[in-house]
Amino acid sequence: MASRSMSSAGFFIVAVAIIVSLQGANAATRYTVGDDLGWTVPPNNSVGYYENWANNKTFQIGDSLLFNWTGTHTATEVANEEEYNNCTKTGIVIVTSGVIVPLASNGTRYFVCSVGNHCEQGMKVAVKVGNGIAPPALPPSAAPSFTVAATSLAVALISSILILFFTAI
Repeated sequence: MASRSMSSAGFFIVAVAIIVSLQGANAATRYTVGDDLGWTVPPNNSVGYYENWANNKTFQIGDSLLFNWTGTHTATEVANEEEYNNCTKTGIVIVTSGVIVPLASNGTRYFVCSVGNHCEQGMKVAVKVGNGIAPPALPPSAAPSFTVAATSLAVALISSILILFFTAI
């Protein structure tokens, strides 16, 4: 009887380990833009500050950006690299600090501060999500992604293990 109980405990430990590892594999990351500095005019007008910050990160679908600032700033999402390079100040404007921007698809997202000459002083960031290239439009009847299929398989496997565990007790 004791060996059966130990075997059941082993199944339970394996099931918990699988669940924990699957949660870690799909965990999204929230990046605070600029880390501790936040979203502000970079020190000494270092124009490449946010470019360096973004280049040291690996952004994936499901991650998000947190724009934190004090003072008078905005985070304006511009449409393309040309508007980004020219510090064009029209686009989707975020005027409140603490806003979270989800990264929902591959491609490059461009953000500038539209206040005064902050963008020209280096307050802009380009974030490459995934490979940085936006995917082509999918047909309406696209098949489920590998991630969905793998997650479904994992849930089925874990459910089966838990059923075996509870029926063995």
